[in-house]
Amino acid sequence: MKQITSLLFIATILLVFLQPVKVQAQFGGMGFGDIQNVQVESLTDAELLNFYRQMRAQGFTIQEVGNIARARGMPASEVTRLTTRLNRLATGRDRDDAATIRTMTRTGEGAELMFDPMIPLEDELLISELRRLVMERSEQDLLRELDLILEEGFPVFGANLFAGSSLSFEPSLNIPTPIDYIFGPDDEIRIDVWGAAEQEYRLTVNPDGNIRIPNIGPIRVAGLTYIEARDRIIRNLRRIYSGINVDNQQDGNTYADISLGNVRSITVSMIGEVRQPGSYTVSSLATVFNMLYAAGGPSRSGSWRQIQIIRGDTVVTEFDLYDLIVHANQVNNIRLNDQDIIKIPPYINRVRLNGEVKRPGIYEMKEGETLNDLVHFSGGFSENAYTDRIVLRRKTNIQRSISDVRWPEGGDIVMRNGDEIEIKELTDRYENRVRIEGAVFREGDYELTEGMTLLDLIEKAEGTKDEAYLDRGIIIRNQENLMLESVAFSITDIREGYSDDIPLHRDDLIRISSIFDLQETFTISVRGAVNRPERFEYLRDMTLQDAIFLAKGLRDEAAAYRVEVARRVVDVDVRTKVNQIAEVFTFEIDENFRFRDRDSEFRLHPFDQVFVRTKPNYQRQLTVRIEGEVQFPGEYVLERRDARLSDIIEQAGGLSQYASPEGASMQRILEVQTREVEREGFATRSAMLDALNLQDVNVTRFETVNDTTYTPVGIRLQDALRSPRGDNDIRVFEGDIINVPRQLQTIRVEGGVLSPVTMRYVPGRGLQNYIDAAGGTTNRGQRHRAYIVYANGEVDRVKRFLRMRSNPSVEAGATIIVPEKPPSQVMSPQETIALTSAILNTTILLFTVVDRLSRD
Repeated sequence: MKQITSLLFIATILLVFLQPVKVQAQFGGMGFGDIQNVQVESLTDAELLNFYRQMRAQGFTIQEVGNIARARGMPASEVTRLTTRLNRLATGRDRDDAATIRTMTRTGEGAELMFDPMIPLEDELLISELRRLVMERSEQDLLRELDLILEEGFPVFGANLFAGSSLSFEPSLNIPTPIDYIFGPDDEIRIDVWGAAEQEYRLTVNPDGNIRIPNIGPIRVAGLTYIEARDRIIRNLRRIYSGINVDNQQDGNTYADISLGNVRSITVSMIGEVRQPGSYTVSSLATVFNMLYAAGGPSRSGSWRQIQIIRGDTVVTEFDLYDLIVHANQVNNIRLNDQDIIKIPPYINRVRLNGEVKRPGIYEMKEGETLNDLVHFSGGFSENAYTDRIVLRRKTNIQRSISDVRWPEGGDIVMRNGDEIEIKELTDRYENRVRIEGAVFREGDYELTEGMTLLDLIEKAEGTKDEAYLDRGIIIRNQENLMLESVAFSITDIREGYSDDIPLHRDDLIRISSIFDLQETFTISVRGAVNRPERFEYLRDMTLQDAIFLAKGLRDEAAAYRVEVARRVVDVDVRTKVNQIAEVFTFEIDENFRFRDRDSEFRLHPFDQVFVRTKPNYQRQLTVRIEGEVQFPGEYVLERRDARLSDIIEQAGGLSQYASPEGASMQRILEVQTREVEREGFATRSAMLDALNLQDVNVTRFETVNDTTYTPVGIRLQDALRSPRGDNDIRVFEGDIINVPRQLQTIRVEGGVLSPVTMRYVPGRGLQNYIDAAGGTTNRGQRHRAYIVYANGEVDRVKRFLRMRSNPSVEAGATIIVPEKPPSQVMSPQETIALTSAILNTTILLFTVVDRLSRD
């Protein structure tokens, strides 16, 4: 995922470089983010025309703008006004009105273009290619391609063939010896003899072009093809192996086979418009395409269609890469010889093809090739191509021209250098569509046939549902001025003949509502001591017993003798307010879920609220935890509502002999936050189920975790145990944590002291002595503001009265904290100079004023 994100980021940066100015469609100073607040009627013609141009420049259609506005929260009426005015602009109906706000000049700053600005074709090609690369190629390939585009511009068709790091077009050596292979020096020839005699030879062609067979002598093979060399070698072998039949080996009793062993290396030169020109040493089996791949292919200005192979002083063939890429034709992909030269000349003609084709891009065309050939190279049209109008932009000697070409009639047009062809997309519009929505069995789009009426469409939709409201429906229809109109109808009246059937028009939208759509949703709610407190849909003739049944019955703490139903008061006189706003009914239920008398048949009304109260004395167990030096630490259930500290200590068996009650502390729940976290080992369990083909098994991924925040509560356990039920014997609450430490013997000093330290507690030693024992205060330490936090959570501080200091007593386990002054801000030299200058000026001014006053 990180790789894809980085690739898209790089692609975005590339688009910024290639297209420095990108206009954002706005209404005045507002963009699509504020479109929901726009009042269309308040927009001037100039603002709307400017928005229309920018919208077209970014490739948005009017329908897409309407969808965006609707999604952003613009009211439907405003969306209709917006699209209507934009359509009028598109059809030219507002051209005359807008002409007064346009300044049509040939030259001069501020002149507006008469035609909509267009996205450069190069950028459209780049966007299409980047999308393909992200989906189909690796990160390394994409980075290499982007670097190439930044360096040289958008590549021509076929350039990606030489950009893939995963591709390799080296000649294969594990093949039978080609019959047209020509032997040369350093080739290895293998000779296998079997039958009446057995022998194997491995011979290397020497620089003179000969091989030397023992007892035979030299045999010249250089310059011979495989067939010619084989025949010559076998004829010479017959001189020492008489059983070999040269004309028909099957008639002899000795047989021989000739094959190519290690191949020689040849030197081939790459010149012209090639990415990496130079001399290359390659296998003698290498072909033209092998060499092109080794050299990185043609450069930006190189030809792909007229690659020349020069042998000596003669061009032996011309290689067309498109024959290989498009047709897989290797007729001219010949095998190279030593000292061959491959020359790539500059291209002659290139055209650009964009839009709804399978491979948009830049193509090289030969003289005389037509639009038919170009479409063939691109793989043909896509499924959304609009071929009745193909836009051809062409450069003349003076200026540009544009032509509309129909397909296939215009397929014979000869392509010229610099031509730009654009294949548009089919318009998202139907010529014979109607739509029906609402209370019919099959909603959706239908074909509009000649003479089709409303009842015909309803019949196609398999009729109306039982809950359909038949007395009124609406047809939303486009008028000739593109404003929407509403045509009301009654299906009942049409079926019974009281009204005429309505003929349908193109793009009519028929809406038939359900009776449930036209009324408020009726509900009842059940709350309190039930197993499923919830809001339920109201059902006709629903009873109180039904409601409690839907709520899964009563819980253990339910006070069945007190079930209440609260009902809205619907007053007959709606002109005045009344004091009573609800009516409450009370019922009783026994433990067997039986109602008294006929209460179970009590009929509920819409929006009734059922309450099942909780027993007054019912209380779930509340627990506290005690830790440390007690006889039985752990969790304990509160036995009384007013349980106190002494009660919990008594339940825990009392304090141990090592306890320090004066240092006891307590934590109380301040806040509980609930969050969901992934269950431990979920990924392992999920992978195990996948391996067992149990993907349909539901495994809970998340679990709920409560984050509890505690706050310290200062307690005096020793006084609480000495005087049970006294002021210090405070009540405990659920979740409290009481900690009784061991006997404490240390004091901690921290904060603004030279050496924060934990030291031995000495009875009778004062607070200032402990601060001095920590090295005293730092430059920022505030001794007079020191305070002490006792082990039980209480806090005390140094007090001053009439310049007399009163220090708090120090107890074992306490922490002494010396606050620090905030760091002072050091003035810069410039600030110091400015301040000094201001003081001097003020002093001089003061002396001047005093001097004048003394003279007067």
